[in-house]
Amino acid sequence: MAVLDGWLRRALAALERSERGGEADWWAGRLLAAGIAGSPEPSAHRELLELLAARAGRDERFGAAFWAGLPLPVAERAALLGRLARGPGRAEVVRAAAAELLAADPRGVLPLLCAWYEEGPAAAGLADELLYEHRALALDELTEALVAAAHPRADALLGRLAEREPSALCRAVDRWSHDPRPERHVAAAVHALRTAPHAGGSGAQLLRLAARTLLAREDEPALHGAALALLVRDPQGRAEHLAAALAAYRAGDPFLTAGVLADLVAEHPAQVLAAVRERLRLPGARSAEDLRVLDGAADPAVARSGLLLAVELLRGGPESAAEVARHLDRLLDAGRDGRPLLDAVLAAGPPVRAVFVPVLAAPGGGREELLDALLAAERDERVLAVVVEALAARHAGHPERRVRELLRLVAERWPGADAALVRCAGRWAGFARLLASWPEDAPPPPQGPRLARMRALTASGRDPQYAAAEAERQVDRPGGRLTGHTEGLPVPGQGRPHGTL
Repeated sequence: MAVLDGWLRRALAALERSERGGEADWWAGRLLAAGIAGSPEPSAHRELLELLAARAGRDERFGAAFWAGLPLPVAERAALLGRLARGPGRAEVVRAAAAELLAADPRGVLPLLCAWYEEGPAAAGLADELLYEHRALALDELTEALVAAAHPRADALLGRLAEREPSALCRAVDRWSHDPRPERHVAAAVHALRTAPHAGGSGAQLLRLAARTLLAREDEPALHGAALALLVRDPQGRAEHLAAALAAYRAGDPFLTAGVLADLVAEHPAQVLAAVRERLRLPGARSAEDLRVLDGAADPAVARSGLLLAVELLRGGPESAAEVARHLDRLLDAGRDGRPLLDAVLAAGPPVRAVFVPVLAAPGGGREELLDALLAAERDERVLAVVVEALAARHAGHPERRVRELLRLVAERWPGADAALVRCAGRWAGFARLLASWPEDAPPPPQGPRLARMRALTASGRDPQYAAAEAERQVDRPGGRLTGHTEGLPVPGQGRPHGTL
């Protein structure tokens, strides 16, 4: 065998030296292909095959047919193709060869392709494509191969199949729920929840049966939450399992998510609200997710109760302010009245009020009235600085007249508004134009040395955004020397027009 391998290596060396299409090239290529095919022990030429792999994408003699037809056991051929896939320019050759193997023996080859997940990103991506494209060859075997692979990419592909092939996943979940291996019970729980939104008819019935099977396993209480989450989604089993599901939610079960409870609010508002209230009082509560349970409540009374619950949360401490602000943002987008929460915001300290400013400064959803209420008595410069930045970022969503009125209000109360306005003008071109084109018949614009210099430069023909940067530089760094103030010089970035800078 060593003698044959030596002759084949000499043929490869000749192939590498010869002119493409010449006689030497023809003979060397034929000898190599025939010698490997006729070898009594092809696997002994593994190193030679690795060297030939470099020609896979540029020499048709060593294309897909050559690699798929190698006289090696299927497992060795599939493993060799996986290693080939790691190299550049070979994807199409490997794809075609692997597709031939799949078509000839899908049940045997599917687990072998799943092994490619360990061969690096290129091979793993090609395995994903092949398994998904050829899934119809053996769907049930594919789900078994993927769950056996126990790899994150295999798990992600099962998630895709849950959407496109829910019947196959329902069958798989049913099998896994009855499997004696505990790891299959975990797979049944996870993929049942992924598949449930896409399942119907007999598939949904299989999921219900699988959930009951998991719930009956008293030695695996960690999976009971997943089973309950499935059963309360189903109108047929909701009443029977509602109390247990809400108890699991209050205890912090990871399978009882906001999405699960959100489906129950309309039918069982009192019980769900009570569960959310109790859950929010626990140490380490997931405030953002718990409040999301109430986001989509169609009943105005339930939505108001959710706001009052958010008020309780906000009064409990500033650490929840960001989550409550996001909850308010979603409610306002849905057309809900946010005034019950505003009073609690106004009573909170400046850091909390500042968190809510970007929400209230966004356009639409009744926010204008709420922002006016917040600004009616606001004097803290930390909050006013956030107001300036939020209006600069969202100026295009408001009438220019309103933006100018708000900016004048802020400038009257905060001497530092001059620096903040010019700094923001350097970041947002549209905002710079709004400041520079102040109408003569409108109330006078905010005053300050930077704004005055910016307007003078704009009047002389400078681009407003460039003028803002120049004004800040001239006022804060007279003579072109740094004076300790290093913020405000705008740097052009992707997606941000910057005049002539």
